[in-house]
Amino acid sequence: MRLLMIGLLALAVTACISPKKAAERYQPQIDSLDSLANVRADSIYRLTLALERSRGGNDMLLETQNRLQDRLIEQDDRIEALEQDLNSTSSEMGERVTELRAELSRSERLRDSLVRTQERIVGDYAGGLTSAGNQLSDSLETKVDSNLYEIYEVPGELVLSVQESVLFRPRSMAYLANGNEAVLNAVTKALQDNPLLKLRIVGHTDNQPNPVRGTNNWQYGAMRATKLADDLATAYYVSPNRLVAASQGEYGPTRSNATEEGRFANRRIDFVFTSSVANLLRSLERATDINE
Repeated sequence: MRLLMIGLLALAVTACISPKKAAERYQPQIDSLDSLANVRADSIYRLTLALERSRGGNDMLLETQNRLQDRLIEQDDRIEALEQDLNSTSSEMGERVTELRAELSRSERLRDSLVRTQERIVGDYAGGLTSAGNQLSDSLETKVDSNLYEIYEVPGELVLSVQESVLFRPRSMAYLANGNEAVLNAVTKALQDNPLLKLRIVGHTDNQPNPVRGTNNWQYGAMRATKLADDLATAYYVSPNRLVAASQGEYGPTRSNATEEGRFANRRIDFVFTSSVANLLRSLERATDINE
């Protein structure tokens, strides 16, 4: 609008003056106005470019915002799914923990029961010899002269030592004396009451020749021990696998053979009770199997 007014004014003025003078007079102003118009056009162009760039940046921001919004929605969905899985897993874990606690409680009860059973078995094993010794003493106290037998313990063994006259007829290895039943009954009862015990029957002699011709003292003692083992197995029904017949002959004296009294004491039969470790282990294994 301003340029138009200037142009009209120029025409009005030029109408009064010659064209040459008018051109000389107003040419600087025209050039200045053209320069100003060019500057403003350039400024408008730059502003237009800046506006376009701004619009482009805004579009990118909007696009980025939309993408972020989509990612937020996707993350919300994943979080919701994870929360559902967590709730389900927590419920399953709670049930599993309850099951494990119940199983642990059952295991603890079984363990306590097994420990008590094992303690009882081991206690019976450890006290078996002492108990058998007390039982033998009670059984023989009123039935056999106390001067003719002896009961004592050594590590891992209980020994009932009986003089030959209580068990065998004089100078015999095959015929039992009257009254032998009291000893064999007591021995049988001790074995029956404690299945962990085994019995070793050992024949002993003095250092004098025995009455059986052609037999040394070792053989003589072994035949006497074998006779007693056979009677226990056949007449008293003691399991043969719990019996061992042995002999030391004259080589296990408890007294000096220099006197008649000493030789009398050495002519004896030892009933040696031992606790069977194999039976103990089997009892422990059975207890474990039952508790499992």
